[in-house]
Amino acid sequence: MKFSDQVISALKSLHPDVRRNIRQALDDIEEGKKRDTKRLTNELSAFWRLRVGKYRVIFRPDPDTGEIIAEFLDVRGSVYKSFEPPR
Repeated sequence: MKFSDQVISALKSLHPDVRRNIRQALDDIEEGKKRDTKRLTNELSAFWRLRVGKYRVIFRPDPDTGEIIAEFLDVRGSVYKSFEPPR
């Protein structure tokens, strides 16, 4: 699993219990376990969102390795407004 700099920074700012829940959810996704995920649409169709309480993680599988890349983490109300896909 890979994390963008934004995700690393956001995780560091969270309460340890919340951080642990998000990490566990991402680990579950990577292991193929079912979690609350949904593919995004339109120009973001290469990405998925993972819902963990009030937080959303925007992620994508690496097309070559299948490894999960967590790109963006924020609260539900602002994650979709703030996320800009990497170039």
